[in-house]
Amino acid sequence: MEQIEKALAKAKEMRYGGGAIPLPIREHASSAVNGVTPEYTETFVVAADQVRSQAQRLVADSIDQKASHVYGLLRTQVLQRMRARGFSSLVVTGPALGCGASTTAANLAVAIALDVNQTVLLVDLNLRSPSVSKKFNFEPRAGIDDYLRNQATLKDCLVSPRIPRLVILPARRANSDAAEILSSPRMTALSRELRSRYADRIIIYDAPPLLSSSDTLGFLPNADAVLLVAQSGKTTRQEIEKSAELLNGKVLLGTLMNAHGAA
Repeated sequence: MEQIEKALAKAKEMRYGGGAIPLPIREHASSAVNGVTPEYTETFVVAADQVRSQAQRLVADSIDQKASHVYGLLRTQVLQRMRARGFSSLVVTGPALGCGASTTAANLAVAIALDVNQTVLLVDLNLRSPSVSKKFNFEPRAGIDDYLRNQATLKDCLVSPRIPRLVILPARRANSDAAEILSSPRMTALSRELRSRYADRIIIYDAPPLLSSSDTLGFLPNADAVLLVAQSGKTTRQEIEKSAELLNGKVLLGTLMNAHGAA
C-alpha cells in the first residue's frame, strides 16, 4: 500500500503539461563531455529528419521552446534523482498503451543529450512493436533483437542520429517471443556491458507497457530505476495502483502525468 501511495504522490509531484514550470535548455556549442569529445567510431550515423521527427512528437530539440523547456524540466528532475542515488540506467514505461512512454523516453534522451556534460544511450525494448527508429526517422540495419539472437554485433546495431552525445540502440522488427528475449542471460550480459562500457553515460530504456505483457517485468532487474508515465484523463487510478503493485521492490524514480498521450 505504501508503494501505491508513493506512486500517486509522485504523479502529482512530476506532473507536466500546461502548468509546467519552464526551464531554459543549455545550448550546446560542441559535443564535448567534461572537455573530451566522445568518439562514435562504432556507430552507424544517420541524418534524422527533423520535420518528420517533430510529427512523431519528438520536440525536445525542436523550435517549440515551450515544449523544449518542459523536457528540460523533466531532464533536471530525473538527473538530480538519479545522481543522488548513483544510478545510470532508467526504464521508461506506462501502465498501458497510449500513455506516451515511448515519446517521453525519446524526448528525455534528447533533452539529456543537450546537456554538454552528459552522454545518453536510448534503447528500444519494445520488441513486439519497435518505435524508436520511427521517431528518429531511420531504418535500422540491425537491432537489439538481432544482437540478442546472436545475429549481429553490438557495433552493427548502434546508431548516431547526428544529435551530439546521443546514441540509439534500436529494435529492428516485431518479435513474438519478446518476453523470453528480454529476460534472457544474454540481455542481462548486454545491460551490464552497456553500463560498464561508459560509466558516465545515462541509459534510457524505452519499455513496453506494464499491464500489457510480462516483457518489461522480466527485464526490470537489469535497470536501476523506473519512470512511470501515465496519461492525464485516460490512465485510471486502478491502473496506477496495479502498476505500483507490479513494481513493488523496484525503485520508482517518479510517476509522470503526461498531458499529451500518444505512443
